[in-house]
Amino acid sequence: MFTSRFARSTLLIAMFAVGVFLAGCLPSTPNGPTAEFRADVTSGPAPLTVQFTDLSTPGDSPITQWAWLFGDGGTSDAQNPEPTTYAAAGKYNVSLAVTTANGTDTELKLNFISATGEGEGEGEGEGEGEGEGEGEIMLPGNVPLEMVWCPAGTFTMGSPDTEQDRLSDEGPQHEVTLTHGFWMGKYELTKRQWTAVMGTTPWWGQFSVLNDPDSPAVYISWNDCQEFVTALNALGQRTFRLPTEAEWEYACRAGTTTRFYWGDDPSYSEIGNYAWYKGNSDDTTHPVGGKLPNAWGLYDMKGNVWEWCQDWYGSYAAGAVSDPQGASSGTYRMLRGFYVYNPSSFCRSAFRVPLQFTDFYPDYCTDTAGVRLVRTP
Repeated sequence: MFTSRFARSTLLIAMFAVGVFLAGCLPSTPNGPTAEFRADVTSGPAPLTVQFTDLSTPGDSPITQWAWLFGDGGTSDAQNPEPTTYAAAGKYNVSLAVTTANGTDTELKLNFISATGEGEGEGEGEGEGEGEGEGEIMLPGNVPLEMVWCPAGTFTMGSPDTEQDRLSDEGPQHEVTLTHGFWMGKYELTKRQWTAVMGTTPWWGQFSVLNDPDSPAVYISWNDCQEFVTALNALGQRTFRLPTEAEWEYACRAGTTTRFYWGDDPSYSEIGNYAWYKGNSDDTTHPVGGKLPNAWGLYDMKGNVWEWCQDWYGSYAAGAVSDPQGASSGTYRMLRGFYVYNPSSFCRSAFRVPLQFTDFYPDYCTDTAGVRLVRTP
């Protein structure tokens, strides 16, 4: 009996030693970085100067790149950037992406900086709940509609001739100034929200429709959207409308000038973290908010479904413009965004459907066209 026990003990010890040896020989999975940062102040009267400090951990290899988005259009590639001054009152989302040989990680803090004062952003916050539900409106049946504040500003619309995968309809690049801030839907309008206001389900029984109330409302034409806006405004809560094409691209870019709102991504290695597209969607729409947002906290600005804009389809202006409304007349209405059947190159911030490929009449509806609302102050 003693010999048997001794033999079993010796065998177990030997097996444990072999296991430890083999475990030490197996390659370990590299650890990527973890992005984190802090600010010396997060609130105060505008102009508010903030010093941001990187607190990221590198994992198994050193951090080689930092990419800051300060929410006011400012960016930096320094580890610890120069102080940022927020000149206008409002709430600002801040993000930091860090990259090592083992990958990239992004930390996004929504409404992280609050600059107060008598400016437009503060007026919105006091009067309409900015920062508390991000401008949340309750639709009939206690269905929430969340909005994100987009401050007034200037940006470059369209793409440069040198941009990878550029199409001619994306130019000429021109400076656009939006003199008033606006609220924009945090998500694409959902089936639940449409039904709460209209009491209808235009997608019912149609081809290729996801049966999920929190997926985008589809099979809604531009004309249908105007009826929705009329019904919504009749509730007397706020004034809603469709975004202009310029407002849409401004909100999509969220202060960035790169091909995508998450960077240039030349090899399309990051797109799957931010958008539902041909490469990851299984050719079907998905519930809203399933991917990472842009720097202003807007989800699905690229991918999932096209989004109707207020404008007629038309060519861009050749020079700088303020508050453009698009062509004064036309045949087709503008859709921006891109949808789940499209390839990755269509996901660029400047992408427009080339005119020769569009048939977006005001009464056109499909399983890939939805809408995102704007609310004016």
